[in-house]
Amino acid sequence: MTEKHTPDYLSDISAKLSVNGIASDGIWYHGTASGLVDAIVADGLIGGGDSEFLNRTQQTLGTIGGRQFESKDPVFITQSKELAYYWAEQKTRARNIYFQKDETPVVFAINLPSELADKVKPDVGAAALVMEPGNDYVTKLQELYIDNGITLNEVNPLQVDRSYFLQMLAMAYIQDQIPATALTLLKA
Repeated sequence: MTEKHTPDYLSDISAKLSVNGIASDGIWYHGTASGLVDAIVADGLIGGGDSEFLNRTQQTLGTIGGRQFESKDPVFITQSKELAYYWAEQKTRARNIYFQKDETPVVFAINLPSELADKVKPDVGAAALVMEPGNDYVTKLQELYIDNGITLNEVNPLQVDRSYFLQMLAMAYIQDQIPATALTLLKA
């Protein structure tokens, strides 16, 4: 795994991590690329919201004769700024390669209104990450756990309770759009 440094203002795992997993204090986080900030500030977080990337992918698939698809992804969120930054790095890298831009990773804090707070679900789709040998995210998590004196035990992701994906892997989603009024762009 490539050594990456999380900016200090986003480092929160040490304060949130215990043998019971990664604590949630009701504030959620979403990591993305700086090129999407204006749209997010204007429209909020929308599932499958990187329409520029999706349209470009669809065009590429059409050009090579591949099957095009519809994306109705939810909004993926986490209870850790540090892990949101990890996902922001992934999105930024993909956009920079695909669009030849120089975007940077950014993280939004999400203070969900009460009518949306109960709609957060554990992302059981993360089972695919756990089953993939050497998955970068799982490796990153294992290192964070070890750095804090805790072991992230190996599990069969098909047999664990759904809560495992939220508590231990910090992976969640919400199907609803998150309004811009619930978002704060975090800055140093």
